[in-house]
Amino acid sequence: MGKEKKVVIVAPLDWGLGHATRCIPIIRALYTLDCKVVIVTSGRPLLLLRKEFPDAVFYDLPSYNIYYQKRGSFLIKLTVQLQKILAGIAREHRLLRSIIQKEHPDLIISDNRYGVRSKKVYSVFISHQMMIKFPGSRFIEWIVQKWLEWRHRKFDAVWIPDAEGEPNLSGDLSHAPPMLPHAKFIGLLNRFEANQPESEQSNDILCILSGPEPQRSILEAQLLQQAKGMGRKMVMVQGISEQKKDVWVNEHIRMVSHAHAQKLHQLILSSRIIISRGGYTTLMDLAPLGKRCIFIPTPGQTEQEYLVQELAAKGFCVYRKQKQFELASALLQVEQTQPFYLPIPANTFVEELQAVLQKASETKVVGAH
Repeated sequence: MGKEKKVVIVAPLDWGLGHATRCIPIIRALYTLDCKVVIVTSGRPLLLLRKEFPDAVFYDLPSYNIYYQKRGSFLIKLTVQLQKILAGIAREHRLLRSIIQKEHPDLIISDNRYGVRSKKVYSVFISHQMMIKFPGSRFIEWIVQKWLEWRHRKFDAVWIPDAEGEPNLSGDLSHAPPMLPHAKFIGLLNRFEANQPESEQSNDILCILSGPEPQRSILEAQLLQQAKGMGRKMVMVQGISEQKKDVWVNEHIRMVSHAHAQKLHQLILSSRIIISRGGYTTLMDLAPLGKRCIFIPTPGQTEQEYLVQELAAKGFCVYRKQKQFELASALLQVEQTQPFYLPIPANTFVEELQAVLQKASETKVVGAH
């Protein structure tokens, strides 16, 4: 009889697509290691990962149903909905029990889902946020940091997708708080296949739209309105995984509803300038590619604002707020910046993945006696 496959649950948070897309290299590695992969998420991340990994087993885990404001502070809205977040964590923890009973996993890998863990199954948590920035309130920052630390200690291991030293991408978010004894930097996670051939730069501008609604749609409308009269060749990837649209809005602007990893990589390589949000996963994808970048953080998301401000201060990008965004002036300024490039190793986590699979097997055996 052949060796039984290890079963691994991978559970990315469903706030935008970033958590799902940065799990892509991990899921690929699990298949290379001959594991059975069970993917637990919902919404657009579920649809995206179904397309990338049709052979995986899927469970639709309800989201927290967080509302993202059209205006005002995201943090204030998030604080108001704190009870909903805590209820969501408790709910996903309960639902995970039934999935464990059906699938008998050896390992759980949770990307920012605090409720997806088990005392009976070795559980790994992925996050680049050991703290959250709260401008103007160091006390709240400290309180939240301690809450995150308490949550992180409930897992057997914490993976931080960044470099431990310099240069690094996450800055204070991962490096300022004291390092937990079971936490480890694993290098960047990048969904793009290495060694892609150089592409002819056939597109002037590539807009990668992502993140939660309604802000994703607001930015799309804003960019499209300003781009229509410019006559510059542009591709807009909407980040709508449930649609299959690829149309020309006019002779210069092409609209693509969704691009899988390989297609998006090719679009980036064939474009001179990238316009996107400042989400951490997008930054990890772009860091090795050396493209001129314009970043427009999702309004009120202090994590994105902090990351992009740090890069802009080093001359690696143009940082613009969405409300005052002017495409023409941003395109002029980006020509004066250096390309965004950070020499940080990517997808070097496989050895650590093998180590936790071994620990998980040992834990499972011990627990069986």
